[in-house]
Amino acid sequence: MSSQAIILIPGIKGTKLANTNRATHDVIWSGLQAEFESIEDLALTEPFKGRNYDQERDVIIQTSEIETLAYGEFLRDLQTDKPIFIFHYDWRMTAKENAAKLAMFLDYLIDKSHASGWPKPIEQFDFVTHSLGNFVLRAFLNTYESDLVHKVVFTVPPFKGSLEIVSAVLVGEGAFSWTKTKIRKIIRTMPGALELLPTYEGAATFTSGRSKVDFFNAKHWQGNIVDTRVPSSAKSALAKKFRKALELASITVHEDVLDLSTLPLPLRKRMLVIARDGYQTLQSVRVERNLPSEPKNYVDLRNSTRNKNGDGSVPHASSCCYHQDIATLMVTDAWFEIEHGHALILNDERVQRLVSRFLSDRPFRQDSPGSCIKRVVGLDFDNGDPVQGWAAKLN
Repeated sequence: MSSQAIILIPGIKGTKLANTNRATHDVIWSGLQAEFESIEDLALTEPFKGRNYDQERDVIIQTSEIETLAYGEFLRDLQTDKPIFIFHYDWRMTAKENAAKLAMFLDYLIDKSHASGWPKPIEQFDFVTHSLGNFVLRAFLNTYESDLVHKVVFTVPPFKGSLEIVSAVLVGEGAFSWTKTKIRKIIRTMPGALELLPTYEGAATFTSGRSKVDFFNAKHWQGNIVDTRVPSSAKSALAKKFRKALELASITVHEDVLDLSTLPLPLRKRMLVIARDGYQTLQSVRVERNLPSEPKNYVDLRNSTRNKNGDGSVPHASSCCYHQDIATLMVTDAWFEIEHGHALILNDERVQRLVSRFLSDRPFRQDSPGSCIKRVVGLDFDNGDPVQGWAAKLN
């Protein structure tokens, strides 16, 4: 028996959320289906003593099971003799808060392995993160001992965010597909989700002067989203919450999550990034400062740039930004096509094979039928145009 165990850290929406203050737990959010009659229960308060709470008086949201459609097949088919554990977390909350819970979870598992009399108690962990899960692990690495980390596989990681979350805030679509547009109000209260706001170069520019848009700066947002002086008290309160959530998310992104390039080389060599392309992905948007018929700083989603340099949610600019520091592989489609984009990437048999090989003690091989897995060796603006987004250079 190995002295390592594997931890799966799901992505945003990967863990179901339930109101446990019911005789039978009421699942409010599932990534593939939402119970719309109670979805407002996901809304959070403003921060109090450094954290957010469920807004509704009789609601206590806790994590439930993970999405089996996204992760069930991966967990069944991963080829390993190491025990596998799932870290359930509330993706509405900050990565820093969830990292603290991850640290307690790891301590619990280590103590459990000793108490249960395992032949080889747990000494280190292998991590497989999906999507937003990379933020939780990077926040853990920023604060806690990295000696517990044996190997890491980041799958489709939005290291530098995604414009899908901007679309979700504005119109309730994008990262939160399958929901009614009321989600656009609720998500504005969630600092954990807002940590996914894009920071990569070229994500958004003002049409006047082409200067960079900073979505963590409330002054750069649409006026109707951040204006606390509107006549409606409800809209004003929501705008205030959004500003506070932005502040927390900004602190997380700029201070609380680790820049992986600063890790020691031996640890970086025990890490792998798996990205995906071939799916229409939002690359860049323009922001109009002063249109006569639109609010200030109007985000023009209709005339945004989309191309296949991404997995459907995360562009190459975000998932491949550490290619110089950490081995980064791109799963492409050669002579066949599989519908395994961002949300379902772990169902791709090629990804399962890569993860199994990398976490084993055998020499790692990336070969695959049809040469559909390639090494990322660079990032360039597509056709030299920042508006078109970044394209990964493959070897």
